[in-house]
Amino acid sequence: MSWKPYLEGHVVTDPKSDAKNGRHIEQYKVSREAVYFPKEQYLLISDIRRTWIQTSQLNVTGCCGKGLPVFVVRLDHGDEKKVNLMVEKKENAEELIRLLCEVNPAIKIENWSREAVLNGTAPR
Repeated sequence: MSWKPYLEGHVVTDPKSDAKNGRHIEQYKVSREAVYFPKEQYLLISDIRRTWIQTSQLNVTGCCGKGLPVFVVRLDHGDEKKVNLMVEKKENAEELIRLLCEVNPAIKIENWSREAVLNGTAPR
């Protein structure tokens, strides 16, 4: 795999090794340096300023007309366009945020108190 930085010039020294040692959460990997997403791109955790979880729906055609409930972890890195990480389980969304905040404690968590998310006591 040839990993590319989401933000030009914000690179990991050895992204292949870093991604390999990262923790899997659904289709994403979180390492000590970056969060890796399926399109062979990564975002440095040090670039993330704030994060929050939004509920959403994944529309499936040919189904009963209802969307499947999903959670979107939004990552604000200072640009107008945010990075959206879609996960199926709320626990996985919270775990993603916990891992990001372990590496970069300066990340601001929106919607819930920082302590509630980091301690696993956020409302369900």
